[in-house]
Amino acid sequence: MIQIQTDAAFRQETKETSAGIVFVKDGQQQPIKGQLPNCQDNHEAEFKALIWGLQQVQSQLEKGQLIEIQSDSKLLIASLQKRYAKHYQEAVDAIFSLLPSPELTFFVWVKDGDNKGPHQLAWQVLNH
Repeated sequence: MIQIQTDAAFRQETKETSAGIVFVKDGQQQPIKGQLPNCQDNHEAEFKALIWGLQQVQSQLEKGQLIEIQSDSKLLIASLQKRYAKHYQEAVDAIFSLLPSPELTFFVWVKDGDNKGPHQLAWQVLNH
């Protein structure tokens, strides 16, 4: 099983946005971080962070693999579980288009305190 832990960092005053991803495959953790285009709010940032993260690991994803995606964003996880988001449907569709086997993908909400790896990676980019 593959695990993708994701978080976004968003600075309200400047709209600066970054992503932190911890990609776990075969017991190996791969930290990934990067700057994202500016977003309007933290919710948009969370969706864009996952899209960006999936793009970064696309070559390591294969059909038939179980994938667990973890985030501390309740809106992101609920939207993906329903495959619907009133204001972010384009992002939901983009995420599903990047999943090799959507039916084998599970979306799990985790508490902020349990999402420290991706959180720290995202903030490292904004605070450099």
